[in-house]
Amino acid sequence: MMKRRTVLSSLTALGVAGIVGRDCAAEGAAARKDAAVNPAVGAREPKIELVYECDVTLSDPQSFGVTAEGQRRIIPITGGTFHGPELKGRVLSGGADWNLLRTDGVHSVEAAYYLRTDDGVILRIVNKGVGGGGQREDPDSGERFFMFTTPSFEAPTGKYDWMNRTTFVATLGARRNARNAVLIRVYKLV
Repeated sequence: MMKRRTVLSSLTALGVAGIVGRDCAAEGAAARKDAAVNPAVGAREPKIELVYECDVTLSDPQSFGVTAEGQRRIIPITGGTFHGPELKGRVLSGGADWNLLRTDGVHSVEAAYYLRTDDGVILRIVNKGVGGGGQREDPDSGERFFMFTTPSFEAPTGKYDWMNRTTFVATLGARRNARNAVLIRVYKLV
């Protein structure tokens, strides 16, 4: 009889512990979910600031052909202008976008090109991004939206070397009424 009571007590205790354990686990999951939605007081959240807006002109795409990854095109960059609160200037010709329409229907860009600021400094940009196959018109801006990108910069020591230590995001859109032109808006995370 004593053994039976001990076994029943143990099972009851384990059952209660299991229920309490499940409740604690559920509360922990709820707390983690709440923390993901509502960061802790004082947590730093990223904000963005416009660095510049860039109108880029392009040559007709050149087909590289079908590869194991999809349909590859090379889109030469022929020039353009950029302006923003901290810098402005011209896009130099000679860069390109090694554009890929992947086999899953997703577009991928990988552009490398140079900017010359109005004070004569040359900046190198590598801009990468992926986006869905569909295009969405933005009636307010007059452009066909393509995707978000992540540009990175290489700047010489001096006035613009802050760009070497900053994280950027950008939007890439094709102008609705302009053939072979794109609009890139670059933002820094602060």
